[in-house]
Amino acid sequence: MSKKLLKREITDAVDFLLEDTSVLEQGDIQNIELNLLENYHDHPFTLYTGKRLSDMVESVKENGILNPIIILKKEDGAYEILSGHNRAGAARLANLKTVPCIVKENLSEEQAYTYVIETNLMQRSFSDLLPTEKALVLKIRYEKIASQGKRNDLQKEINNLEQGIIEKESKAEDKTDSRKALGKEYNLSGASIARYLRLNELSDSWKQDVDNEKIGLTMAVDISYLSKETQEYLYQQCEELELSLKPSDAKTLHLMNSQEEMNQEMVVTYLLNLKKPKVKEYQNIKLSQGIYQKFFRYEESKEDVEEIIEKALEIYFKGYTDK
Repeated sequence: MSKKLLKREITDAVDFLLEDTSVLEQGDIQNIELNLLENYHDHPFTLYTGKRLSDMVESVKENGILNPIIILKKEDGAYEILSGHNRAGAARLANLKTVPCIVKENLSEEQAYTYVIETNLMQRSFSDLLPTEKALVLKIRYEKIASQGKRNDLQKEINNLEQGIIEKESKAEDKTDSRKALGKEYNLSGASIARYLRLNELSDSWKQDVDNEKIGLTMAVDISYLSKETQEYLYQQCEELELSLKPSDAKTLHLMNSQEEMNQEMVVTYLLNLKKPKVKEYQNIKLSQGIYQKFFRYEESKEDVEEIIEKALEIYFKGYTDK
C-alpha cells in the first residue's frame, strides 16, 4: 500500500466527520523527531500501562510504528498528538528517535478535539472505555445533538435525575431525537445516558473511584450534584476519618444538597455522625436451657418468667445501691 493510500485510509473517516474535504489534502507521512511531540493538552483517555503497554513496546521494537501518528503543528514549531498517544509512548520506551506522522495544520480547537475522540473510538470500542471516558464521549455527542435542537427528551431524563426520579423505559414508546440517536449508537437507554452525562460533573478523585470500580454509577451520580469543591472536601474527609460512604449516604447528601447547598461544615457534621458507634437501645437476652430449668418450671408463661426476672434484678441492683 502506498503512503498516500495509507494516509487516506487512516484519516478519511475523521476528515469526513469534520465535513472539511480540504483537510484531506494536508500533509504526507513524515518522519518527525519524538522529542518534538507533546500529548494533546486536553487528552481525556487513560493511556496504556502494564502488560498492554509492554506488549506494544515489544511490537514497536519488532515492527516499528505501523500506523502513522496524527499530529497538529503548533505555532512554536512543536507538535501536539491528536491520535497515537500510546504508540508515541511505546516508541519512547523502545528508544526510537523518529516516528511516522501525518501532520495537520490550521485546525480549530473543536476539529482537533474531534480527531482525539473519534480516532480513539476507532481503535477501541465504546464498551472498552472506562466509565468516565464513556461519559466524555456521550457528552460530546450530546452537545452536537443539542446544537441541532434535538435534546428535549434527554434533557427530561437529566432533569428527572436531578430530582432523584428514575423513569422506567417503555419499549412501546417511540423515543426520538437525542435519546433515540445516542441510544441506538451506543445501545444505552435514555436513563443510562443521563447517568453517564452526570459523571462529567464529578471531581477528579471521585472519577478515579468510579473508574476503579470503588463506587457504582448510581452512587457517583448522587455525589455529582455537590459542587466539585465540596466533593473534593468530602473525599479528603472520608480518607482522614477512614470512612467508606454507602450508596444510601450519597443519596442522603444529594437530597440535603437539593434543600440547601452543602458546605464543608455540613459535610463534617454528617461524617462525624456516621463515625459515632451505633448504640442499641436494647438487646434480647436468651437464657440457656440449664439456667431455665434451674429457676423456672416449663408450665410458667413467658409473662410470669419476665416478672420473676424483673423482681430478681430489682433486688440484685438494690443490694448494690445500699452498699
